[in-house]
Amino acid sequence: MGIFDGAILLCDIDGTLLENGVIPQRNIEKINYFIAEGGCFSVATGRNLAGFSNVINTFKGISPSVVENGCILYDFQTQKNLYERILDKTDYRFANDVLKSDFNCGIEIHSGERVFTLSRTKETDDHQRDQGLETTEITFEEASDIKWNKVVYLLNSADDYEKINAIINREEANSNFMNVCTFIEGTKRNYLEQTPLNTTKQIAIERLCEILKIENGKRFAIGDYYNDLAMLINADISATTADAPDEIKNEVDFVGGSCKKAAVADFIDYLTEKFKN
Repeated sequence: MGIFDGAILLCDIDGTLLENGVIPQRNIEKINYFIAEGGCFSVATGRNLAGFSNVINTFKGISPSVVENGCILYDFQTQKNLYERILDKTDYRFANDVLKSDFNCGIEIHSGERVFTLSRTKETDDHQRDQGLETTEITFEEASDIKWNKVVYLLNSADDYEKINAIINREEANSNFMNVCTFIEGTKRNYLEQTPLNTTKQIAIERLCEILKIENGKRFAIGDYYNDLAMLINADISATTADAPDEIKNEVDFVGGSCKKAAVADFIDYLTEKFKN
């Protein structure tokens, strides 16, 4: 028996597991150790399935995972969704309103494993290159006929949140709108994500833990930003990186090094010390 039998490690990707597409070697070694000791290693990410092939290829024993900030639970072994949330078609109108405005905003539509570009800007190009996404350009009329799990609005700066909020706050919505960010080539990028109402990483994690029959006291989580907060608060043992905002650090049990310096490996070392005896 391994020391992590019956446990799960839920790990955010961007700013936690990797930065600029690079996974620190020590993270790889320690995650493989966690799996070898009986643990389930699952990612909990805002990325599309097509956006983390490097993670899938690196960790052969990856467990079912939370994708698109909770819109999808995906089983890599069967290559099937265990759970999926889809935007109400009435809320497609928000993307069209942004598209028709004079506001210069990149727009991506995430649909299962596919990503469509509704409005192309430098920010969409940088984002898609960073995540290795191959996308198809599409008109709003064409997009109206497909399912949408998530919409990503790619902003030019943090100041643009005011402009896009002025558009999306005109009407009531059956969607969540969440500010997120990532670092690409050392520069902070600002996005707004639209997901179905009552869709979060945490809700999907609850379903995942039921499916995997995770034991009480053995739910571990690490993340670095506000969209990870519910996951961290509800974990039995939680961690964040040295780069995380103070509000996140105040809610966790352990703060590791920076993402670049293998914060995930630091957390697994911490867990090992707690459970090896």
